[in-house]
Amino acid sequence: MDGITLSVIRCEVGGYLPLKVQKIQQPGKKELVFSLWSPSVRERLVLSLEGAEAFFGFSDEKKENPPSPPGFCLALRKRLEGGSLSQIRQHGLDRVLYLDFDGHDDFGNEKRYVLVFDMAGREQNIGLYKDGLLEASIIPSDEGRFERRSPYTPPAGNRLDIREFVGGLKSAADLAEILLASDGASAQVLGQTVEGAGKDLVRGVLAAAGQGELSPFSTVGAARAASVLSRMASTLLSPSGGPVPARRDGIYPAIYISPKGPLFHVFPLPHLEVDSPFESVLLAAKTFRERATLSREFESLVAYAEALHRKVLRKVQSRHEAQTGDLTRSHDYDKFKVWASLIDESGKRNPPGATEMSVTNYYADPPQEVVVPLDPKRSSRDNARAYYQTYAKLARAEKVLEDSVAALETDQRVLAETREALDRSLDVADIAAAIPRIEAMARREGISVKTRKIAAYMRRGGDGGVKPDAGGVRTVQGPGGSVFLVGGSAKQNDALVTRIRRTGDVWLHAKGVKGAHVLARPVAGQELTEEALLAAARLAAQKSGAKGSSKVEVDYLDAMKVRKPRGGVPGFVTYTGQKTVMVSLE
Repeated sequence: MDGITLSVIRCEVGGYLPLKVQKIQQPGKKELVFSLWSPSVRERLVLSLEGAEAFFGFSDEKKENPPSPPGFCLALRKRLEGGSLSQIRQHGLDRVLYLDFDGHDDFGNEKRYVLVFDMAGREQNIGLYKDGLLEASIIPSDEGRFERRSPYTPPAGNRLDIREFVGGLKSAADLAEILLASDGASAQVLGQTVEGAGKDLVRGVLAAAGQGELSPFSTVGAARAASVLSRMASTLLSPSGGPVPARRDGIYPAIYISPKGPLFHVFPLPHLEVDSPFESVLLAAKTFRERATLSREFESLVAYAEALHRKVLRKVQSRHEAQTGDLTRSHDYDKFKVWASLIDESGKRNPPGATEMSVTNYYADPPQEVVVPLDPKRSSRDNARAYYQTYAKLARAEKVLEDSVAALETDQRVLAETREALDRSLDVADIAAAIPRIEAMARREGISVKTRKIAAYMRRGGDGGVKPDAGGVRTVQGPGGSVFLVGGSAKQNDALVTRIRRTGDVWLHAKGVKGAHVLARPVAGQELTEEALLAAARLAAQKSGAKGSSKVEVDYLDAMKVRKPRGGVPGFVTYTGQKTVMVSLE
């Protein structure tokens, strides 16, 4: 959620103010939920720094709260519950909001408080201020922007507020000159120049302007980009220069399909495929929040399944190795019966201390002298008794060990099957089916498991909206008219190679890790451009097991040279002659 999106959401929430504060909850370490009401509306306002992306907006979700409210939550309840949220301000177009509350102090006197919601950079935090000084913060901090008992200092920055280039001394032409005068790739220049513009909006503006992301601004490209930004700025401002209280023409709230998963923005992003358009900004944000939560829960389920799988596999392999050795030794149990018989039949009665006894083995033909080992702590008669007991024990154990080893080998086959499902599939249904099998084996091995409410998760939409590519092969618009076809599950990856690929397509896959197959399809009659290839490689990296790395190697080659072995499982392919490109995910 970039600063420009935040500005529009802030204005729409502001249209409902003032709102009474009924209840405050802190379901996560870095997340607050305000239950707000007025005679005409009841909503839950979420301020969250959890996960990969911060969030501000209304939400219907009801999360489980900790048994004891955290200290920051108690501090907010003491001062703000029963009061009202009267105003929401923003620091320019940066990702910093000031929420003004009319609350009460420790003595019940009316007092104005400011809750600073800072979503910007590494020092992001939520802090409660009274008389301009920090009283408490959701993330404990004694320095930086949230220093105890100190005023709040917003993040420093020299980026331009695009609203300054509308209806005043500055114009879109002035903004175009600034863009044109800056050195570097256009995406980098735009991101470093315009305040509140995230990477996705930057790419959307450049796509609308027909300007390549990796090349410097051309005169035409700079003018068109400035014109797009100027129209956005006009939408953000009312004719009098104040905030827009409701939806206006130019705002297009939608959830898009992106390589990183569902993506929400209030302005058009022509470089991405629209998943769901909305009439309301707040409804779009609310829906996006629900999908993002499901996506995080899906990733948590996968991480849990993989970690538990590793624990169970280690335990099963260790037990199998030990019991296989015991079974091998148990096959020799007859020798212990023979040794016991030879000792008894020899007529020798040695006291403790001897380590061996020489006896005649009449079971051999012809009879021969053999040496029977003895336990020096026992007499010869006690050694014979011990050998009889060992024989009886191993005779009984052999059958038990055979059954146990066979069961462990079955468990290893099941674990191999579930590992394959985890490796090749991004479908929640496959993961949900694999987890109970792994948990059942974990319980048998004495490994504790966590209670996972998979059924409830599926009912809340996990079987449909958790992954943008879970239902089928997805199409993503690439640079210059190219198209990227992205697989998710094993069946989808298989379909890309066996049915969907065409002559001229480029096949891509992250090197050495599990992940989605990607087909990059250029404009008919043309070859794939370097810009499109890099974008497709970035997409393949983001949809792989290496998505958490800063740099990822991606293999690519002519899609028609990728082969699926006869009888191979869905999604398994072989290829040679590939090239490799390194992409950055920072």
